[in-house]
Amino acid sequence: MIKMAGVSKKLQALSKEVLIALVADLSGRYDDIDQIIEAYLVAGQSTDQDGPAAHARKLHIFNKIEELTTTRSYYSYHEAHLFSQPCVRVLQDIERLAETDLEQALEALDFLLERHEKLFERLDDSDGVISELMYEAERLWLDIATRLRRNKPHARDWLADVMRYYNFDSGYFCFDALLGNSGDLLTDEELYKLAGQFDNEAQAVQDPQTNHEDRQRLNCASHGLCKVAKALQNLALYERSVLLVSPVPDARQLEQIIRFALNVKDFDRADYWLQQPQLKEDQYRYTSLANTLLEQQGNIRQLKINLLEEWRKFPTLYRMRDYWKYAESCEQKQITAELMTQMEQLNDKDDVVGMLLLTGQTKTAASYFIERYTSFSRTYYTSLLDWLAEFEQDGQILAVIVCYRLLLLDILERGFSRAYHHAAHYFNSLLALDKARPDYGGLKSAREFITELQVKHGRKRSFWKEAGYPAK
Repeated sequence: MIKMAGVSKKLQALSKEVLIALVADLSGRYDDIDQIIEAYLVAGQSTDQDGPAAHARKLHIFNKIEELTTTRSYYSYHEAHLFSQPCVRVLQDIERLAETDLEQALEALDFLLERHEKLFERLDDSDGVISELMYEAERLWLDIATRLRRNKPHARDWLADVMRYYNFDSGYFCFDALLGNSGDLLTDEELYKLAGQFDNEAQAVQDPQTNHEDRQRLNCASHGLCKVAKALQNLALYERSVLLVSPVPDARQLEQIIRFALNVKDFDRADYWLQQPQLKEDQYRYTSLANTLLEQQGNIRQLKINLLEEWRKFPTLYRMRDYWKYAESCEQKQITAELMTQMEQLNDKDDVVGMLLLTGQTKTAASYFIERYTSFSRTYYTSLLDWLAEFEQDGQILAVIVCYRLLLLDILERGFSRAYHHAAHYFNSLLALDKARPDYGGLKSAREFITELQVKHGRKRSFWKEAGYPAK
């Protein structure tokens, strides 16, 4: 097989007659190849100054987009990937075209983005495959446009292009993030001019409290100002965009302002908004933001005090994790000792096992888990798999057996046939562990457990076949 890197060089060595014969021989074999040949034939007659090769690739991309947006086929949720694959290839073709011709690539992207509604009409996009594709297309458009503007500053009216997509009202909100991400493409002067326009629109609104249309205009102006603030990374504009519609921001709006302030490293303003009384009424949100501010300021001492206090009030796994990553060795020993003294009184048994494993108390975690194994029937399978790995590494065989049994029972009792191959793996792992003749203590022996499985789930023949074991 010829390596792709050497194809171009070998083709250049061929005579015109041989090349014509090669193309003629390829023609009619595959639709995709025919489209490429046709695109080059059309491009060969073009006077495009960027050359026939780039023009041909653009025409081929246009043809593929036209084909995708005019097909009469409809793809269900389960078939969506069949439609998304050629869409992804189109985006990849545009990205490759951009390596040699930014202008042609941007034209091809415009052609795709302007027809995005027709793509959504062709499938059930519940899984978001086309939404994700449009997000990538928008990101690529900004990247190519930014590079093209550096090379050809006057190739387009860049602000008009961005606003054309911003104002594109399709109902799919594909371009909602484009203006906010345009900081590298647009100049500060253009963005501040745009901010002034949005601000003027807001000031022109007369009665937003009782007039629905006025309220809608104010919301639109606020939304636009918010996007410009993100593009400029300007906190004052962002604050104004919120205050226009809500002079006294609620806790959610305050969180958005504070996170923006943290993102631009304006800790004084973040702290100012953090002290607003309406935020302190939402204690969880307030605590989370206050800790984030301390972390970014580098005030780890106060952060640890806060995190330990929170864990002592509400001893949960995620709070312990937050504290543990900052705690020094002596502090970790202290919180471990506190956990050991109160673990019997804690209600969330999953959290207890998780915290014991986090603090390195694997043997204690195994004993706690085995003694209360009936309480873990609803434990999420990813937690059981994580525990299993730690118990196995520490040689806690009985705890490993309990994990496998719970994982197996979860699948069989739900009748989740698509996971029977996993269930079969768990079953055969139990058989392998039983060969070492472990002391089952108060648990059912392997024989007793299997007999019970056969009685309760003997009719699930596909599982037993997958496991390679008799159902009865």
